[in-house]
Amino acid sequence: MLIVDENSNSLIVDSIHVPTSAKYFWALDLKMQDFTLAELKILEELWAPSIVVRINGFAFPLPASWNILAMDPETSQLDIVDVASVAGKEFYAMVYDNERGMASPGLIQAVDYKANFHNVNPSLNRHHMLCHPISSTSWICVAPNDSYNKYMKDMVVGNLL
Repeated sequence: MLIVDENSNSLIVDSIHVPTSAKYFWALDLKMQDFTLAELKILEELWAPSIVVRINGFAFPLPASWNILAMDPETSQLDIVDVASVAGKEFYAMVYDNERGMASPGLIQAVDYKANFHNVNPSLNRHHMLCHPISSTSWICVAPNDSYNKYMKDMVVGNLL
């Protein structure tokens, strides 16, 4: 998996046995409703069915049980969509440009399925979503848990920016 470190560099995290240079990573803190640096304490390893998704031309695998922060391109309403649901349906991820401080919709396309893929990610609190880079200046938010009812009901993009 990819993370964005405290210097806004994208890092590949693919092993729990190799130390990483990052002490912090960018995450969306749903309690604070803002992007923040979270301390990188533990890496987690997960062998699970995964779906390769493509957003704005960048393809990468995500565990099928994980969730993506989605937005309605017409109303800017935010939602949480599980990765397994994106196959064959039209959903848009909230793509945040961290240089311009703007969000835009990015079509999520399922392009491949891996029955048992090795995923490594930072351990996340239940109120954090990982900022996963999809370009040198933008990221999407993903998490293993669905925080919609607790933190995101009736939220729009403007609540975060």
